[in-house]
Amino acid sequence: MGKFTWMRGLAAAFLLAAPGALCPAYAQGLDEADARFLQAAAGAGLFEMEAAQLAQQRAGSSEIKAYAAKMLEQHRAMNGDLKTLALQKQVTLPERPAEPDRGTLEQLRGRTGPDFDAVYVQKAAVDAHVMANRLFETAARQSADPQVRDFAVRGLPVVAEHLAMSRALQRPAPKGGDKIMPPVKGEPPAVSPASREAPASIAPAK
Repeated sequence: MGKFTWMRGLAAAFLLAAPGALCPAYAQGLDEADARFLQAAAGAGLFEMEAAQLAQQRAGSSEIKAYAAKMLEQHRAMNGDLKTLALQKQVTLPERPAEPDRGTLEQLRGRTGPDFDAVYVQKAAVDAHVMANRLFETAARQSADPQVRDFAVRGLPVVAEHLAMSRALQRPAPKGGDKIMPPVKGEPPAVSPASREAPASIAPAK
């Protein structure tokens, strides 16, 4: 895939995932697509964390609350690593989620119990991670910057795991328990041959 196709694919994904979240400021020394990937990933992470915080307060399902707790823990680590990388690359990150995601957060704030659960699972869990998986997979394969590519490669298994968990939330819970189901087999594989387990940190390579 050529550079033009990589740029066009990222642009299309960004318009679907986070219009309004991308900041124009990025370092001249960094490929534009790489800078925009960092910005889109940051906006998506902010949305996931805010939605997860609401889920812990307003969700009716203990399974969803447990899922939200894991989202908070892992996205907090990813966002920290992303901020460090963006600082090194002189990329300005968004300070709040994209406008459509802010609209979803407003919907969530007006719901509780099963009504909250339905919107959260579809929009904040499944839809958001489908898009995030696409973004990270594209960057992991096509990024021109080694450190940005390393961040995407390390983050992709985490995002793929979140996507599998979110899809499991859409299925009826097994009888006799209210537990998060394991990841679904057949999810998009990580680019890296390393373990599919979520790493403790996804800090970029030095």
